[in-house]
Formats: sequence, C-alpha cells, structure tokens
Amino acid sequence: MLSLLKTPYMVVGHRDDTSMTMTRSPPWRSWLVFVLITLAGLYCAYESRSWNLGPIYFACGVMLGYVSMDKWEEVKLDKAKNKVTMVNRTLLDILFNLQPSRCVASTLSEIVDVRVDSELLRYAGTTYNVVLVYDTGYSLGLTGNGTYGNKDVQDVLAKDLYKWLNLAERHKILEKLNATIAEKIARDGPPPGSADVDIGPAAKSGAKGDAGARTKRRKK
Repeated sequence: MLSLLKTPYMVVGHRDDTSMTMTRSPPWRSWLVFVLITLAGLYCAYESRSWNLGPIYFACGVMLGYVSMDKWEEVKLDKAKNKVTMVNRTLLDILFNLQPSRCVASTLSEIVDVRVDSELLRYAGTTYNVVLVYDTGYSLGLTGNGTYGNKDVQDVLAKDLYKWLNLAERHKILEKLNATIAEKIARDGPPPGSADVDIGPAAKSGAKGDAGARTKRRKK
C-alpha cells in the first residue's frame, strides 16, 4: 500500500560508457487529478443544462486537468558530444506529435557535482530532486518537480551519476593542479603582472595637474 503512494522518479532506460538516458512519465496520481478535474467540468456542464455554458464548463475542466498534469521528461547525457539534453513533453505534444514544450542543452564537462536537493512545501511535505551543479555555480534539476517520500531513490541515482561522470577523478586532478600552482607561487613568487601597475610619469603629472586645477577652483 505504501509503495502505491510513492511517486516514481527517473528511470534509467539506456546506459553504456559513453551515454545515458533517463525518463520519467506522469504518475498515476497525475492522471487521477486530470480525470477528477475533467469529471468536475463535465458535472458542471450537465448541471448547467445550457447549450451555451455547458461546453464552456467542460472545456474549462479539461484545460485545468491538462495544466495540472505532470510532463513526460527525458534526460540524455552524451560524453561523445559533451552534451546534456533535457526534454519535456506535454500530453498535447505526444498526441499531436508537436515540438517539445521545453528543451534545455548544456555542456557535460562543466558539471562539477551531483547532489540531492530538498524543498519543504507548506502543508504538503518535503520533495527531493537530483541536481546537476555546474562550474559557474548554476544548478539544474533532472526533473521539473521533486518527489515526496523517501529520498533513497534520489540518493542512489545521484551516486550513480557521480560515478558515471568520473567526478571523483576530475576533483583529484584539479586538486593536484592547484597544489602544483601553489608550490610554484611559493617558490618563484607571484607571476608578473600581479603587482600594482606603474601608471607612468606622464599619467602622474596629468593627475597632479587635475588635482591642482580642482584646488584652484575650490579657492575661487
């Protein structure tokens, strides 16, 4: 019974050494909300007993149910192309073979960490989502919305992604590089150009002239 209450997270559909694909479909609760709202619109249309307002009530119920539904989400990671692609499709996109409602592409090599973020929603509980962290400080969730309940699935997926991206080895390489640079600076001093720049005698004389002109104006 408890397993039915849990919202499924991303499912790994394809995986090898160079690419990985994860997908997520709307859970049964999303379909239930869609059906209930549509039935509410149909009930209002029936009770109105009006040929003018009835279709409007029913159409509003269908649209509200459609907006409340989760999306079909897909995440593709490709090491060969050095690319991360996130695609979201709505029910209309699938039924009428339309372009995805949302498509985000980013650089795979810019990912520096994978973690699980939590968000506390008032009166609803805590949701969890796997987040990709980039070297610019920007973070991007695998899904648009987190899931309620236990975060064990998200933790397992985050660790799996961290290992697949070889982030531990990349961090070791960066640490060695930073240590080498620090040792070189300690031995040879800072690189040229890091000290204060000499503005030159002409610039200094010009600065003095400007200061003298400002002093004369104050005396006047």
